Amino acid sequence: MRIFISYRRADSTYLIGRIKDRLTTVFGEQSVFRDLDDIPSGVDFRTVLEKETNGCNVMLVMIGPQWAGITDNEGNKRLFEEGDYTRIEVETGLQRLVENKVTVIPVLLMNASMPSAQDIPESLGQLRYQNALSIRNDPDFNHDMERLIRDIRSSRGYAEEDIPTLYFEPKTIYVAEGPFWMGSDPEEGIPDHETPRREVFLPAYRIGKYPVTNAQYGKFITDTQTRVLPSMGWEGQRVPERLKNHPVTGVTWYEARKYCDWLNKQVTGREYSLPNEAQWEKACRGGNNYAYPWGDEFDPSRCNHGKPQLAPVDAYPAQNEYELFDLVGNVRQWTITLWGEKPTTPDFKYPWTDEDGRNDPSANSQIRRVVRGSSFKEDLQCLRCSARSGQFPENAGSLGFRHGFRVAMKVLDR
Repeated sequence: MRIFISYRRADSTYLIGRIKDRLTTVFGEQSVFRDLDDIPSGVDFRTVLEKETNGCNVMLVMIGPQWAGITDNEGNKRLFEEGDYTRIEVETGLQRLVENKVTVIPVLLMNASMPSAQDIPESLGQLRYQNALSIRNDPDFNHDMERLIRDIRSSRGYAEEDIPTLYFEPKTIYVAEGPFWMGSDPEEGIPDHETPRREVFLPAYRIGKYPVTNAQYGKFITDTQTRVLPSMGWEGQRVPERLKNHPVTGVTWYEARKYCDWLNKQVTGREYSLPNEAQWEKACRGGNNYAYPWGDEFDPSRCNHGKPQLAPVDAYPAQNEYELFDLVGNVRQWTITLWGEKPTTPDFKYPWTDEDGRNDPSANSQIRRVVRGSSFKEDLQCLRCSARSGQFPENAGSLGFRHGFRVAMKVLDR
């Protein structure tokens, strides 16, 4: 996520500082650019602005009461000067909007109104047709900011938990339809079965915000009288209190799928399943194309990797912009997708497609299923968004490498 804040320094600067601070808290310091703070001394600010306006995903055009009316020393409106940097910033954003490369959101500050057609140059005309959002000072500031944050996330194909759930039902995140880049480019250290990298288009779906927890799985165990395996670490058929919010582990692919079938019977009108591996990877990437869910560099503060034991699903911050937790570094996760019979060479190769039977739920037990994510004991290489392996569906995983899962939900109408 790259959010560019375009503004006039003489126009509502105090409120813009508060807005930036709030966005930085939510999206991270590296994701929000405001030139007053973020252009280092001694560099050509024109070069920096060009780079940032051409590289952002979201442009916020901050329009205060004086935005369109500020003049130069001769009384001419600066917005009508071709070299005015605010004009250049917004023009760049609107040009990229046509190419579907950026979302442009006008933000009206301090009860400002959208400028009339006569108040802005023709090149900025499209701005008046972009749905604007108002941000007021206290006591309305927090409410207005929550709406802006929600709209930014929605523009990136993400929506918060906006459907009610039963107490035992997993919370899910909406992922909008659209393309993403799946797999890896060939290079040293990248297994052949992750290549070639390809743009894949997926319809909208929902995916578990967290892996399924022991507490959620416990309701299924009670209702179906399913036998709890020793590999799950429970006290007989009962979930230990200390493990209720840990991801369920030590389950086979068949048990994970049986849980989804059971959940469908409990919640009318919803269709749960295991995610296919394309859905899992798109969710893991969170609207970006980083090596890890959160960026290109490993960050030990974002996951349970290297710790001596399993952690609760919410022990660490959300791992990406979709606000998904525990994708990597804690528990391996089943998908519906077939791998093949051999452990290192999949029969179902890349480029990925859903038209070759690889998501067939009825394949025999001698064909491995794709496992995504990684346990807290695995090498860093396994924490990458594109890392994948194949495991027999009757395999619950070995000590420290147990298998868990998260659910996907079909989106019928939204």
